[in-house]
Amino acid sequence: MLYEFVRFADLSDDDISVWKSIISGDIALSSPFFEPAFTRVVSEVRDDVWIALGREDGKLKLIWPMQKAGRVAEPVGAPFSDYHGPIVAVGADFDPEELINAVGLSVIRMMGVHDPACRLHDYAQEFDGAFVVDVRKGVDAYFDTQRELYSRHAKKQRRIKRKMEREVGPISFDFDDRNEEHWSTLMRWKQRQYNETGRHNVLGPKWVQDMLYKLWKSDDADCRGYLHTLTHEGRLVAAEFNLGNKSTIHGWVPSYDPEFHSYSPGNMLQDFIIEGMEDYGLSFYDLGVSAGHYKKYYVEYQIPVIRGAIRSSSVMSTLGGANERLWLKLEDAHIPKVSHVMGQIRRRYEIIRSAEPSFSGRMAGVASAAKNVVSGSKRLSELPEDTET
Repeated sequence: MLYEFVRFADLSDDDISVWKSIISGDIALSSPFFEPAFTRVVSEVRDDVWIALGREDGKLKLIWPMQKAGRVAEPVGAPFSDYHGPIVAVGADFDPEELINAVGLSVIRMMGVHDPACRLHDYAQEFDGAFVVDVRKGVDAYFDTQRELYSRHAKKQRRIKRKMEREVGPISFDFDDRNEEHWSTLMRWKQRQYNETGRHNVLGPKWVQDMLYKLWKSDDADCRGYLHTLTHEGRLVAAEFNLGNKSTIHGWVPSYDPEFHSYSPGNMLQDFIIEGMEDYGLSFYDLGVSAGHYKKYYVEYQIPVIRGAIRSSSVMSTLGGANERLWLKLEDAHIPKVSHVMGQIRRRYEIIRSAEPSFSGRMAGVASAAKNVVSGSKRLSELPEDTET
């Protein structure tokens, strides 16, 4: 296979057509993150977006969108690209190491690759699973199943909903809210949440704000944003901004008014979103990885994903890989008050590196993260040894 790097604007109509044909024929690529429209929008707000193309006998067989700094590449749209990876035609002969050397990269980082063909498993550093709501049998059948599996949770949610309606009043749900004030409120809520919890504010960079807004305003059914909202007498109670295509929505940016915390508005909003999926022809609601303590009540299965890195054969890249493996071993060693902090540092830096294209932005993010990790570690050290956190 012959490889090259191109800009999105350099793709021909035939290239786009092949791209769409490959993802339409592979259920593993049914996410809106694999749609050409997603890469196009990211390329409009960042100037570091490139696409690796692979051809056999002159025919396009591989498309892999990335954003890169120097010789290091990450998923296009990271840290917001929940799914990513190579888009490969059935039967194509794809060698990851051949690709990375051919296009002159040192590292291709991966954070959420679904790899059913096991092309990239040899490069995995961590394995995880994304939680998926599947309503292909109908929303009523879905809720019947979940009530049977988790009856206590279902009863609790019905009780909380009645309590809110009794104490607050009637609530309204909008699956596709176009209200600008509601949009601004959600973004403000979420940024405040990041700041209050000491997490990096990934909504701060201008390219992120522009990307999300463009997707919300898009009318492209293959890749567009949905703003889901709960309101009471016009007042916003909870909101979630998700990315969708014709079959799937991905949970993305959720938040709510803290004044309504006791009513679990986030869980209530998810119930409404699932109820509304059929009206929009949607079959899957992907809740992403992590936070399985509550997501388990909504899903029937998980999709396996991997995190890892493909490295070139250069000396510097090999040394970098050795350092990463050592760091991960120390994380997994369960050393008291060390391994946990090391894991926090790595995950936070991965987010900062992706979200902040500029050197100054990265340094500011690193300084803030270091301060928060140290203060958090200090709080942990002051707890009794038998205290659960």
